[in-house]
Amino acid sequence: MSKTKLSNLYKLEDWWTVWIGLLLLASVFSGWVTVVPKMPKWKGGDIAAALPIDLIPGLILLAIALCALFTFGNIVMGGRRGRAMIPGFFGIFLLATLAYILGNSQVAKAINLGYAFWALAIGLLISNTVGTPKWLRPAVRTEYYIKTGLVILGAEILFSRIVEFGPYGLAIAWGVTPIVVIFMYLFGTRILKMQQKTLVMIVATSTSVCGVSAAIAAAAACRAKKDELTLAVGMTLIFTVIMMIAMPLFVQAVNMNELVGGAWLGGTIDATGA
Repeated sequence: MSKTKLSNLYKLEDWWTVWIGLLLLASVFSGWVTVVPKMPKWKGGDIAAALPIDLIPGLILLAIALCALFTFGNIVMGGRRGRAMIPGFFGIFLLATLAYILGNSQVAKAINLGYAFWALAIGLLISNTVGTPKWLRPAVRTEYYIKTGLVILGAEILFSRIVEFGPYGLAIAWGVTPIVVIFMYLFGTRILKMQQKTLVMIVATSTSVCGVSAAIAAAAACRAKKDELTLAVGMTLIFTVIMMIAMPLFVQAVNMNELVGGAWLGGTIDATGA
């Protein structure tokens, strides 16, 4: 391996997302980290339950640990003013916490307006009113965070669950998804003659995989514009809400078998929770 390729292991963002993700996973598997703060569900009038006091110390420690990891990686990669990322990171962490709080409310859960919707809404509100503050900009590293999250997300796919699905389940999961992605991409570019190929790819991926999460990952992979991601996420959320209301009613109206109806909903509604 050449010197240039070796330097990629600590100079490229893609590799740092892997190292940070693996380090976080190793800290959990080794028992060094035993508890991770989890935002609770809360009812509309119970504001105190949205962010319990006993959860705050854990959130502070989590913010400090993540800030240290991402800032260190940024400095090693040669990021300019690496330390300037610190205040901005805590600002983004607070905004992310706010998005989780809003997404965990009983009303938001009922209409499937999760943290992704609120994060998008908060970001749009800030960027279209006061604008992104200068002190926050060094920490706005969207792909850096998303790619790290994908490494951690992959750990949720346990081998035991894969075995449980069996060959037929795996064939459907691994076969249908790429077929739908390819079909939708060709349909959008060849039939509809859409010029924004990255937008077509994001929509195709979000529709075929798991909605907003897939759209964000696809946008980072194909280097799509922010407005394309915003449009794709908005479309996904709108149709998810409509389908989650309309499809169960249709299943009941035609007396569809519950297992078949559940599989249809789970394979069609563009949301991870489905």
